[in-house]
Amino acid sequence: MNPNMMLVKKLKDSDLSYNNALYLPKDYVENIVRSTGVPIPRNGIQVEILDNNNSYWVNLRENQKGPYIGNGWKNIKDARSLKTGDVIKLYWKDTKFIFSM
Repeated sequence: MNPNMMLVKKLKDSDLSYNNALYLPKDYVENIVRSTGVPIPRNGIQVEILDNNNSYWVNLRENQKGPYIGNGWKNIKDARSLKTGDVIKLYWKDTKFIFSM
């Protein structure tokens, strides 16, 4: 397991707000782009997040604040009943994220 592909994040209010966006550290996303050789297009790129037996498609994109998971994040946070202070893990493996808590 490549540690550069693992993100451990303690959720903040902003991660769970009505904006439905999970912001990711820029260096983490740069590691993924470097590994895949696929840059993030202006309108984002669809990626899969696996959570046990569930599969979610989300849009990974960037704005002035940095890279984030937008469309699709709400489905995961609702399905997992995520709340402020929860610690999540996202591991990039091949072409998808593996989600765990």
